[in-house]
Amino acid sequence: MKTKNKLLTAIVLCTLFLVALPATSIATAQEDDYVLDIYGNANEDDTIDMRDVTFTARIILWLEDETDLADANYDEEVDIFDMMQTGLIILGRESELTVIDATDRTVTLNMPVERIASSSMPQDIRTIIALGATDKIVGVPDAIPANAADSYPAIYMSHPELTELPIAGSPYYGGPNIEVIASLEPDLILVSYADADAVQEATGVPTIVTPPSDMEAIALKGFKWLKMMGYVLNEQARAEELSSYFHDKLDEVIDVTSDIPENEKAKVYLAFWGKLTWTPAVYGPVEKAGGILVADEGAPGPYSPNMLEVSKEQIIAWNPDIILIHSFSPGTHMFSIEDVLSDPDLWSIPAVANEKVYYTKGFQFGWDPATGVIECFYMAKLFHPDEFADLDVEEEGNEILEEVYGVDGIWTEMTEKFELYKWE
Repeated sequence: MKTKNKLLTAIVLCTLFLVALPATSIATAQEDDYVLDIYGNANEDDTIDMRDVTFTARIILWLEDETDLADANYDEEVDIFDMMQTGLIILGRESELTVIDATDRTVTLNMPVERIASSSMPQDIRTIIALGATDKIVGVPDAIPANAADSYPAIYMSHPELTELPIAGSPYYGGPNIEVIASLEPDLILVSYADADAVQEATGVPTIVTPPSDMEAIALKGFKWLKMMGYVLNEQARAEELSSYFHDKLDEVIDVTSDIPENEKAKVYLAFWGKLTWTPAVYGPVEKAGGILVADEGAPGPYSPNMLEVSKEQIIAWNPDIILIHSFSPGTHMFSIEDVLSDPDLWSIPAVANEKVYYTKGFQFGWDPATGVIECFYMAKLFHPDEFADLDVEEEGNEILEEVYGVDGIWTEMTEKFELYKWE
């Protein structure tokens, strides 16, 4: 109690000096790409820091409008105890943390989280590994034991022991295995495409729905879920480090492509999810790499609200300079580069006429920010070979994945497995 009182006193004293600051000195969501959905993020930007303590104090003094996330201890009242809770979150010493998940559910976690069972997308396992918290994983989705060696090289090459863990369920087929999860005694359950309230009620364990993919992460340069999990796992410093690293890497590409005139940018059609006529409406790496994603209309496609289903005639009308094919099944393709190049209906398209049809990595049962950043380098060299003549994509990819996963050669392995283009 003495420690808490000292912390409260320090926060109050600090705030006395800060509350008089003009509102323009306090970062707000309008200046950022996204809102970090954690209670305590009073100014609703992308982080929790002393500016949130100050913002909460200003709310209490009627100098700012109240925000939902200012209620850090989630008791439906914004007061000095929320300032104290925010201070504890900053220090990583909170006993509870309340977050908003991918389906807008509000979930309060008991902190610290030491045991995680996941039946969600493998992307969440990647995130936990990247944050240096692999030892907290006690249950994995079925795709990890079944497909890690072929489909998830980053997971398998960095932590092959994860393939031996109990299967907590599946993001798609059958959902969470409640009996197995309960036996693992987790502090947190991660699910996708499941009734999280039912899972939480059956197990008594806080359950978070994770996003099936974050296709706008590269477009926004936000990496929201990475930062969210940084707070959940008390690995905020590592999350900030990785976010800054990804930003810096993206800037290496953007500093070049931002100077390329629009009329010199490649028109790109991206065939996704195993079918020529399925394409994403949003795909950040294409834009960052200096390309123009031609797909701007179509019927809603399966799997994702960001997916479109279009006709072959529409693809021909878009007349792309480059066609990219999502390579998500190592060694096999539901349709191939050869299928596109040999289709006489497509011979008039510059991409086909000039044989500029390539496989690209895309996401694999969820988004990996690291491979998304590498895709920006990969696509930039495909789109603008002269501007990126000195770029060694394989070296860059291996460097980025080693920084994230601690193992060299992962991108080389991915290049081989997913049949990506290799420069001589």
